[in-house]
Amino acid sequence: MPRVRHLGLRSALIAAATLCGSAAAADERLPAYSEPLHGERVISFHANMAHHGIAITHGGTVGLGTFPPGIPPLSEPAISNGLMLNLKFADADGNVIGFGGEFEVFPEGQSPARAEDVRWQTGWVVVIPARGMIFLEQIEHSGGLGPRVIQKTKETGVDWVGDWWITTTVGPLKSGRGRIVGGTGEFADIRGEFVEIDHLTRFTVDGRMELDLELRLFVN
Repeated sequence: MPRVRHLGLRSALIAAATLCGSAAAADERLPAYSEPLHGERVISFHANMAHHGIAITHGGTVGLGTFPPGIPPLSEPAISNGLMLNLKFADADGNVIGFGGEFEVFPEGQSPARAEDVRWQTGWVVVIPARGMIFLEQIEHSGGLGPRVIQKTKETGVDWVGDWWITTTVGPLKSGRGRIVGGTGEFADIRGEFVEIDHLTRFTVDGRMELDLELRLFVN
């Protein structure tokens, strides 16, 4: 997991260049827009799925497992292309300081479990109690996850293990970044852009992803 940063302005400014540089060095495939531009301050929210994941469910087409056991699937036709994830967020010291949700809608007839590169709509809600909420939107892509990881795991019956860094965000902004839609409370006036950076290290035969996730916000 990339070294987490404080959510405060001063700490974000101090750590932004170092952390962004280390992430880019970890995998040269991370696009340049994953790093801050001059004048942008960075606020990051981090989650490790093994420690911070709460629940995930979907309609069955994405090639992932669901949890906890018995969670209802999104089986109804109107929502079967969707995915919902609930998780906690940690601060720079690894302390849980918030929670949130990710909501995805996949194109009809396209599955990231099989196709080389699928793009879909995603919304995020980040909740920091006593401070406020932040709302985000992005276009994500699978970047070869299906054939490189999911299908390989299914074919071999052996967990995939690796060190794969990917900026999943590819829009909707022309720069390739996602949009900070707005917020409440302390974040009522927040404006800017963001990317989601995933570091996948294992994909199990039962569809569990072991990864670290960063929502990296670039605030104007």
